[in-house]
Amino acid sequence: MNDSHISYDNAIDSHLIVNKRSRWHRMITYQAPSSLLQPLFSASQAITPYLSGTLGPLSSDCIARANPDSYQLIKRVYDDLAHNHPEAGQAYWLTRTWDLLCWQPIYVAFIAIYELHALPDIKNIGQYQQEEFITGYRFATDEYELGTQEVLIAKAGDAIRALTEFYREQMSQWTRIRPGFTNHLLADLVLSVLIGRQHVQTSLSQHDIMRHAKLWLSACHLPDKHLNNINLDERSGLLTLVRTSCCLVYKCDSRAYCGNCPRHPDNKTIKRS
Repeated sequence: MNDSHISYDNAIDSHLIVNKRSRWHRMITYQAPSSLLQPLFSASQAITPYLSGTLGPLSSDCIARANPDSYQLIKRVYDDLAHNHPEAGQAYWLTRTWDLLCWQPIYVAFIAIYELHALPDIKNIGQYQQEEFITGYRFATDEYELGTQEVLIAKAGDAIRALTEFYREQMSQWTRIRPGFTNHLLADLVLSVLIGRQHVQTSLSQHDIMRHAKLWLSACHLPDKHLNNINLDERSGLLTLVRTSCCLVYKCDSRAYCGNCPRHPDNKTIKRS
């Protein structure tokens, strides 16, 4: 993972779709010993050292639903991006700020569900601003939920929607940020992390991934049309994603289009499924 820009090409996993109503009784909430969170923290740091988790109270320096002044911390990220990349412009600063807000909760949810078969309190996750980056996360409680992957994905979707709505409301205090814009970015992030699971969980079939893509989109209240962005790479035999949105990093000095960018010349001729 590039130290200066999170690459959506490095990602995480997928599985099935099932009658949710018949599965809810399988959900159990635990006051976990640190035996669950410690493997989660270890697994997330194996992805990148920037994804470092801790357990403890959420202080005023945390971006979290518990902190009504989170908008100030988020604005610092935006301002630092504007200061360090003036050539990139406002659209990049805004897009990058949103992506940075969302990357840790999404990755943590995928790791927890697909590697630990559990889900921590994603809705109330705390995150830390470090200049123009958001790195490090924290849970105030060690409670978690168990269930089938299908049930946990549905619960994760609820949590992600509540969390991202909070982020959007916080950012709306100092800028205009439309739900349509953020939903495109969220769909791209969720699907790219899912597609990345092929590299770490080889037991997943293409059929599994497509079914879980549909399940994740439904859980996050995102339209199925994003499934059309998933294609088969005939050379590798793996599914790939061409994002709906461009992260605009190419506007930064010495940067180029990402490999899964819709503006990349190699992606202009890809046949949509």
